[in-house]
Amino acid sequence: MRTRTREKEVKQPILPKTKENKVSQKETRIINLAIHLEKLTAQLNDGRELSIPINWFAKWGVKNVSADKLRNYEIRRGANIYFPEIDEVLGMEVFIHGFDAPCE
Repeated sequence: MRTRTREKEVKQPILPKTKENKVSQKETRIINLAIHLEKLTAQLNDGRELSIPINWFAKWGVKNVSADKLRNYEIRRGANIYFPEIDEVLGMEVFIHGFDAPCE
């Protein structure tokens, strides 16, 4: 017997129209970062929340990265996140395009 699952309707947040939150690739910015045990979640000014696994740092050649080492960070111009404890910069394009994102 087949069971049917209902898909949840996902509504986009309604943001006031200002220069800061226009939804173009150039103007999309990181406004907040949440550090979880196994992933980083970036909140963008267009309402999206995008996550990447922390273990990607190891795949990029950065050893011994943990959520604790990532808790100290700086969001730079909304386009990059700097992690001083591991001296690494993570660009917004990684959240948008994934592991194989081009470096700018």
